[in-house]
Amino acid sequence: MDGLPGFRLPKFANRFANLLAAVFRGRLAYICTIRLVQLGLFLIGGVTAFLLRFEFSIPREMLPALWIGVGVWVVAKVLVFHFFGLGRGMWRYFSTPDLWCVTKANVVASILAAAAILIGYHASFPRSVLIVDFLVSMVLSAGVRAVTRLALEVASRTHAGRQNRAFIYGGGSGGALLLAEARLNGAFGHVVCGFIDDDRYKRGMLINGVPVRGAGADLPRLAEIHHVRSVLIAIPSATGSQMTRIIQHCYEAGVSIRTMPSLAEMVAGCPVARQIREVAVEDILGREPVELDRARIGGRLRGRVALVTGAAGSIGSELCTQIARFQPGTLVALDISESALFHLERDILERFPDLPFHAEIGSVQNVQRLREVFRQYAPSVVYHAAAYKHVPLMEKHVFEAIENNVIGTSNLAMVAA
Repeated sequence: MDGLPGFRLPKFANRFANLLAAVFRGRLAYICTIRLVQLGLFLIGGVTAFLLRFEFSIPREMLPALWIGVGVWVVAKVLVFHFFGLGRGMWRYFSTPDLWCVTKANVVASILAAAAILIGYHASFPRSVLIVDFLVSMVLSAGVRAVTRLALEVASRTHAGRQNRAFIYGGGSGGALLLAEARLNGAFGHVVCGFIDDDRYKRGMLINGVPVRGAGADLPRLAEIHHVRSVLIAIPSATGSQMTRIIQHCYEAGVSIRTMPSLAEMVAGCPVARQIREVAVEDILGREPVELDRARIGGRLRGRVALVTGAAGSIGSELCTQIARFQPGTLVALDISESALFHLERDILERFPDLPFHAEIGSVQNVQRLREVFRQYAPSVVYHAAAYKHVPLMEKHVFEAIENNVIGTSNLAMVAA
């Protein structure tokens, strides 16, 4: 439907879709509806087979054969379809495996019915009707499922409200899965109007009726032409470098970016639409974030004295927070910035009131001050974060960088030793 711009269903189709959606809300009503519809289709199929065989004028002498045939077909198909689980299927998710199941059920039911009719009905029974019934039943049982899925997709889009136009980046299985979710889920929030894929052989191809419009380099031009405001990245196996390149194309196009979960996240069981999220650092990193070995860290820190240098900086303050969680005997924070150290002390004491915390002013460039701190607290573990880290700025102040980062680290190592 998304690949047919300007296509509109008539009002009665929307009303029919809304009716189906209302009927299928309850499980019992849903199953009863399916079985009643199937029963009606079996009756229609049997009668239609006779009508087609006799050119819509069934001879009077064939009426007994008609009623016997319809009765046997209905009983056989009801039992076989129940055995194949086709009375419980969700028609809104009708797909190729379901079509194969419907085909097998029709074949088995037709064979059983034909055997029963030919063995039990001694009068002449038109053999061609058996074949026509199978074909008609196959078309009806598969067609009603396909039409129902289409109608419910239309109903979902009708109730979705205002939606963003979006491209799916990735024309593989992930992209096809995301497209199916967009069509089935009215809360998806996006209308997919094309795929973007860097494989040049896919350009111009259709994926479930939606065209692959171009590569990532074409994204700025295509987003402007098709008035697209969002790109949904559907490449769960993308490496960090691939994600970086894709994100760069999206930024150049000025579109918002969201990505679908990895296979492991999807296996967790949540619907795909609820797992579409903003791009995270881990996506660009190209690997899973490292998880802390809490048992091992706790064994090293619990009850001991830990010293953090550069404790009031961005890295040092986070180190202090994480160390405090492992209940050290004492935490000593050393930094030359009095104001920042004051705020760190207040934050730590507020969050960990029972922790013995000591804020010490000092520089790693001052060996004598380091010796005083070590002599006073005798730390067992030292975390060294006192360093200048802004490279472009420190390239203009080379001597200060060497004095703090190199000589300061040497001072700390010697005093610790």
